[in-house]
Amino acid sequence: MMMNRSEVLRKEREKVLTNLAEKNGNRAKWLTALMDIDDEMEEMAENKHKTH
Repeated sequence: MMMNRSEVLRKEREKVLTNLAEKNGNRAKWLTALMDIDDEMEEMAENKHKTH
C-alpha cells in the first residue's frame, strides 16, 4: 500500500523532530526541513478547503 503525501510528510516531520531532539547534525538544516514540511502541510490543508 502506498502512503499518501500527508502520511509521508508526517513521518518525515517525526524524523526531523527526533533529529532535533537528539541534536543530530546541523540544527539549522533540521529547522529548515521542519519549516518546509509545515509549509507544505499547510498548503495541502488550504487546497483541501478550497476544493470542498
